[in-house]
Order: sequence, then C-alpha cells, then structure tokens
Amino acid sequence: MYDLLSIDADKFNNPCYIEQRVALAEEKLRGSLRTCLAYLYKDDGPVNLPRKRLLDARPYLEPAELVLVQWLYTRTNGKLRKTYGAESLKAARAARYRCSVCRFADVRVLNLDHVHGKVQGTPFACLCANCHAIKSRQFDWMQPVDPQTETQSASNNLADFPQ
Repeated sequence: MYDLLSIDADKFNNPCYIEQRVALAEEKLRGSLRTCLAYLYKDDGPVNLPRKRLLDARPYLEPAELVLVQWLYTRTNGKLRKTYGAESLKAARAARYRCSVCRFADVRVLNLDHVHGKVQGTPFACLCANCHAIKSRQFDWMQPVDPQTETQSASNNLADFPQ
C-alpha cells in the first residue's frame, strides 16, 4: 500500500513554520525556499512562481510539496495558465489541498474542477479523482440538454453534489 502524501493544515498562514523551514536551507537559497513555501501555504502568497526559485527550492521540499508544486506550477506559470491561472491556486489553497467533497488528503489524486466551482470567489473546486469522476458523470454527462438553450436542465453546482 502507498503512504499518504498530504499537507498538514497547521502549515497554512504560519510564518513561524515557513521561517523554521527556511532556516534549514543554504543561505543563498533561502529567498527561493521562502517564496516557494509562501506560494504553497499563504492565502495571500504569490500566485506564480519564478522557475529559478522553484528549481532552487526543490531540494528542500517534502514529497507532498514536490507533487503539489509541480501540479500547481503548470496551472499558474505553465501552458495551462490561460485555462487555470491564479484562481486555481487560490481554490486549492482554500481547500487546504483536500477534496472539497470527501476531504481526502492525498495530494497525488487532486483535480481542479473548472465547472461551477464551490470555492467562493473562484470558478474552481479542488476534488479528489473519485469525487471529480462522480461529479462529472452525474452532472456533466447524465443530465439532458435543453435543445432551446443547449444547456443541461439540472443543476451543475457542487453544492448539489451528494456529500
């Protein structure tokens, strides 16, 4: 069985935790690690991550952080930036890197649902692979399309998703 790769919620918005981690890094790389940890853990942290800082910080990141930073980097800095952007990072942070429906915490299975998200102020919801698949099949695939409006007749809101 695989070990759970999750993020402890106590790390969020915790400047003491960030500074303790930064103190362990080589002095010339501390700024990069501080930026990377702020990107992951501060609600008002940076919404993109310069590549050089990401590369400098990688040796000091925990396994769950490595998975997250690669997953989020492509959405805030990479080729998926136009589709996702800063709002996706904000939604994932707000969910504390847990599924918004079942609260499963393994970061390897997280998805950003970009259809009628649940996180206030963002069009995204952070869902585990199972909840995302169930939601997609239940709301996106199974609802009849109204030929007049070419929209689904039933709600496509995560608030209506069975908990």
